[in-house]
Amino acid sequence: MPTRHESPSGHTAPASDAPGTSGTLGATDAARAPGAPAVSGAAPGFDSSGASVPADLRVHHETFRVRGYEVGPDGTVSAQIICDYLQEAAGSHADRLGLSLAALHEQGQAWVLARLAVQVERAPAEGETVTVRTWPCGVERLQFRRDYLMLGQDGAMVARGASFWVVINLATRRPERIPPTVAALLPENPPLALDGGLLGDRRPPAPPEDAAPLSSLSFAVRRADMDRNRHVNNVRYLDWALEGVPAKVQETSRPTWLDMHFRAETVYGDTVEAQCLPAPANTPAPGAARFVHILTRRSDGREVARALTGWR
Repeated sequence: MPTRHESPSGHTAPASDAPGTSGTLGATDAARAPGAPAVSGAAPGFDSSGASVPADLRVHHETFRVRGYEVGPDGTVSAQIICDYLQEAAGSHADRLGLSLAALHEQGQAWVLARLAVQVERAPAEGETVTVRTWPCGVERLQFRRDYLMLGQDGAMVARGASFWVVINLATRRPERIPPTVAALLPENPPLALDGGLLGDRRPPAPPEDAAPLSSLSFAVRRADMDRNRHVNNVRYLDWALEGVPAKVQETSRPTWLDMHFRAETVYGDTVEAQCLPAPANTPAPGAARFVHILTRRSDGREVARALTGWR
């Protein structure tokens, strides 16, 4: 839920500047969140009766202006930048709720991202202002769900998403139960930005049997890829995954669906192998072209992340 990216200058962050992380050690048996109808572009509302936190804290709003250094050749931001915005807003909200990385570190714990699913409606352009609305949704087993809406200046939908977080013990590096103090902050009956049908199974997607990779690329982990916890920033895995999508797809379409499962961490000096494979024909992901991405650590063959992307 509350890890935080290094934020480009110029983004408004109403929370205090608390240290954060975007670590990627994911739970290996992440629990599926319950499904519900997707919400509309309007702001989600919460019933204030019986709430554990003040109403003005339950939904966090954060505004970002798209900078020139964040856009590509077509003048719009990539899906990776959209994910950066979502996670920056999550970090700000966590700070406001008293759930910052620093607060958990005092208890020998840390937040890590297990899964991030985002549906992109369109790509914001340079100079445009977008607003992220984010709120916690619930706890199931070892997972904490947080949802997002990103709206343009006109109030129209830009993107929607859901993220799933676990708390790990810093000494053992193993997942632990969500602390009661965290669960107590949950609103009652929150709306969900993504429904259960679109999120699908809790397990990472699998390519068809005997499918041959469309590409296989190697990436050496650089110092610039590291976050404050000296682990690879989770959006970097998305960078590596998307790089292997066939050029003809990248030249004619954009990712409209991203569903990434984080399974292990990597550090400076590691090499990550990224394979792109065709997705099964019955994959319930939006997009005309769909791919499964498998990222492994070369040193021991451990899978560190797996993703499903849809392109339109």
